[in-house]
Amino acid sequence: MAGVILRVSARRPGFRRAGRAWDTAPTDLNPETLTAEQVAALKAEPMLVVEEIALPPDPTAPKGKGAPAPKEG
Repeated sequence: MAGVILRVSARRPGFRRAGRAWDTAPTDLNPETLTAEQVAALKAEPMLVVEEIALPPDPTAPKGKGAPAPKEG
């Protein structure tokens, strides 16, 4: 899920799922910090609102398959 964050909020404060307590205020997190099972549990839980938010491309990231090698000489 590269380029995506999960925005998670609970329908009631302090609700626990995936080893965490969730608040009614949204929490943004990198899905790569969770196991696939935790992500699935969050998405399947009716007491949570889970949105996948696409991140815009990083304008400072190198384009293509990598930066060109410096020229010798």
